[in-house]
Amino acid sequence: MANTKNSQAAKIRQQIISWLQDPAETEVVSQEKFPGIRGIRAVSLRQKLGDLGYVNSVVMGAVSAAPSIDTRIKKAARKPRQVFYYFDGDPDTTPAPTKPVVNATTSQPKLASTPATPQAVSPAVKGLSGTSAFQDLLATNQALHNQVNDLLDAAQQQRPLGDLELTFLTDFTAQVAKQTELLDALATQERIDQLRH
Repeated sequence: MANTKNSQAAKIRQQIISWLQDPAETEVVSQEKFPGIRGIRAVSLRQKLGDLGYVNSVVMGAVSAAPSIDTRIKKAARKPRQVFYYFDGDPDTTPAPTKPVVNATTSQPKLASTPATPQAVSPAVKGLSGTSAFQDLLATNQALHNQVNDLLDAAQQQRPLGDLELTFLTDFTAQVAKQTELLDALATQERIDQLRH
């Protein structure tokens, strides 16, 4: 099952890249905030993939993970809950898939969220926050944050939720936020501590 999902995710990424490189499919993101960048809004991207017949759960995971797996796929947030994906790299000549792998009912598009960006740490920083392991932890935390946003968006489509699900979402999102705060606090404090030496 996992291999099937990975295969579908790879095909979805290939399709996304194809669309992001097609001027007919993309639009100007924001001339003021992102001059020269053309992209596709996350909601539209997920809807287009749903129209091809991909299962919604696979689409959500594959689209969210795409920028971390292929660094040429970037995200630009014009304003909160308006995330655009755009392509930043050499043109890809690999043909996109033309037929969907799985037939499924098309679900409504979900809203995209703007993830919190972990604090960038200077490579000159000493201590834990200057290590590659800490940078990997930041990247993992960012991926978790993105997945939580996707879960919240999926939950919106499942309303009304029961008390158990609402409690879980409340507690889990609070824990992820706390984790992000701890990572940022360590990185900031270690940078400040360096000023003493």
